[in-house]
Amino acid sequence: MRLRKLVAAAVPLPALLGLAVAVPAAAASEPLVTLADNAAPLVDSVRTGDAAADRPITAALSLKLHDQQALEKFLADVQNPASPQYHRFLTPAQFTARFGPTQADVDKAVSFLGKSGATGIEVSGNRQAITFTGSAAQLESAFRTRIGTYHDRVSGRDFFANDAAPALPAGVSDVVGGVVGLDDHAVRTHSSKAAVKPNVVKAVTPPVLKTAYGTSGLSATGSGVKVGFVEFDGYQKANITKYDSTYGLSAGSVTTVPVSGANYDSSPGDGQIEVELDIEVVHALAAAAGDYVYEAPNSSAGELAMYQKIASDHTVNVVSISWGACESAEGSSAAKSVSNAIATGTAEGISYFAAAGDDGTTDCYRQTGSTAKAVDFPASSPNVTGVGGTQLTVTSSNTYSSETAWNDGASNGSTGGGISTVFAAPSWQSSQSTTNRKVPDVSADAASGSGYYIYTAGSWETVWGTSGAAPLWAAFATLQNQVHGGGLGNLNPTFYSIGNGSSYATGFHDVTTGNNSLHGTTGFTAGTKYDQVTGWGSFKGAGLSGLIG
Repeated sequence: MRLRKLVAAAVPLPALLGLAVAVPAAAASEPLVTLADNAAPLVDSVRTGDAAADRPITAALSLKLHDQQALEKFLADVQNPASPQYHRFLTPAQFTARFGPTQADVDKAVSFLGKSGATGIEVSGNRQAITFTGSAAQLESAFRTRIGTYHDRVSGRDFFANDAAPALPAGVSDVVGGVVGLDDHAVRTHSSKAAVKPNVVKAVTPPVLKTAYGTSGLSATGSGVKVGFVEFDGYQKANITKYDSTYGLSAGSVTTVPVSGANYDSSPGDGQIEVELDIEVVHALAAAAGDYVYEAPNSSAGELAMYQKIASDHTVNVVSISWGACESAEGSSAAKSVSNAIATGTAEGISYFAAAGDDGTTDCYRQTGSTAKAVDFPASSPNVTGVGGTQLTVTSSNTYSSETAWNDGASNGSTGGGISTVFAAPSWQSSQSTTNRKVPDVSADAASGSGYYIYTAGSWETVWGTSGAAPLWAAFATLQNQVHGGGLGNLNPTFYSIGNGSSYATGFHDVTTGNNSLHGTTGFTAGTKYDQVTGWGSFKGAGLSGLIG
């Protein structure tokens, strides 16, 4: 059950690029710097007109981090057992002092926004993002681009977008990494129940998951650990309570954390099934953890604000992510801005797990109709553990029997996987012979035949997809936080070290059969150890726990 971004696309009309826009008088004489990464990904859309001048738009500036090279070295050292920096994570204040924007950077950006007429200016707690609202006319003037209305020929959806990459005065561009939210083509939707009912062989429940994946022998329950959930919809606590009581789970508290004023719990939308799936799957293995459900506006600015709040709050130890988009739909600037927020949280010891997608190796298919190979974001971020999907088979006593790559065809989906076009391969992935980041890193049950049996919106449902596998790995990481007495940060370097070592079979189920070919495109094939279908495989709970330092 993957949550998707619908993205419209089109090549901006050449004639529009020469249209003049008003320029604030104070900045008219300054040299302009074009933010090339910030062009809206308009692949298969038609421009239908100009956005109304008085249309209010909420957007955000993502400010540049300082000393990026030193940050990359710190992120490597803090996960290296041989380094004196190993697991010496930073507080938010320490991160900001070493790598974050300065107050002078913030003041420069805020001054620019104020002179442009923006209102509702809000700076994130770690100074990395500034959210604001302005009319279309004000933003056209501020960012030197027209904002048009478009029609997506694939989804049939109408949206607004900047016709060309925005530009900033040179004196401001030196502190701004990106502008997020000059379009609303990236509205997130979900597909948490497939159009076709699943052919369930055996639905998975807490007893099945604990036994099959080997966590029943662990003494940990998640107690004392806090789990964050990235959500764009709400939930009802009564449904969570029903699930817990049915399986005798002694659960911790569930708390909603509104972001930018969003709180959907009084009237959840059709994404409710995703939110409740995420929480209940974590409860299946680590019920005693405290849950923090971050709910943000369904927009690019809202998405960035949520990831920044998770990092600046530094409340949670583990984050589960089941909402995503193919990289070209997300857009390079937005992806890099969110990835910086995730890197911040990683430096503070937070572990992130994200679903790898449900459209096989053609992750853009549902958004743009493209059958080109593509991967899902934020699973492709180097500081996120991307989680693929498998078909789990168990014995009559629920013990592990086998797994194969999840591929239920076009109707019910297949596990995502492939090569990023945005992010370079991190050092710990060098053994996979690639210059760009590969996903997934690991995998777990996601098939319709072994779907997750959950209680949602007042009834029992069987739900499947990598958005069930991601919270399952987040639950395992939650147990590890308790076992090892603190945050573990980015676990990928550990997973790859184990995968390349002699203890691999102790920690992982190697999934060696199946593929993620879908929609007529040949994908990747599962094989021995790492592959771009199931990563290193699924966890052997007690075995992998003993290998994590």
